[in-house]
Amino acid sequence: MNRIARLGFAGLALAAVCGAGARPTPVPTEEKEGTVSGIPVQRPQGGWLGVEVVGRTFRITFYNDKKKPVPADATSAVLRWPVRYQPNDERTELLPTDDTSVLASTYAVKGPLTFKLHITLLTEGKPDATEAYTIDFHA
Repeated sequence: MNRIARLGFAGLALAAVCGAGARPTPVPTEEKEGTVSGIPVQRPQGGWLGVEVVGRTFRITFYNDKKKPVPADATSAVLRWPVRYQPNDERTELLPTDDTSVLASTYAVKGPLTFKLHITLLTEGKPDATEAYTIDFHA
């Protein structure tokens, strides 16, 4: 019985000593994907746009393929959407903000916020770099 007790104690001591040793550092795995704020729009050349209304104004945020914010590659955007209170569509221009990944407008959007939204991205000095999207916007 004494031998079994010693053997058990030796096993516990060995486990404690081995467990206290240095553990291998984990290998960093692939970067987790972020999230796109607002309505996500996938771009054909890669990356994403996040279209949303914040404080009753439009805002477009630019993202890479991993959905992490990146500096905007467009200098402005023009948005157009139909409204019920007049025959003409509403329009606004989005310009760069303090955040380099965001284009925003100062024009207050009237509700209801459910309509077809036409987006045109413009790049200064590159008329061929125009991108256009049409999305079902809802907030």
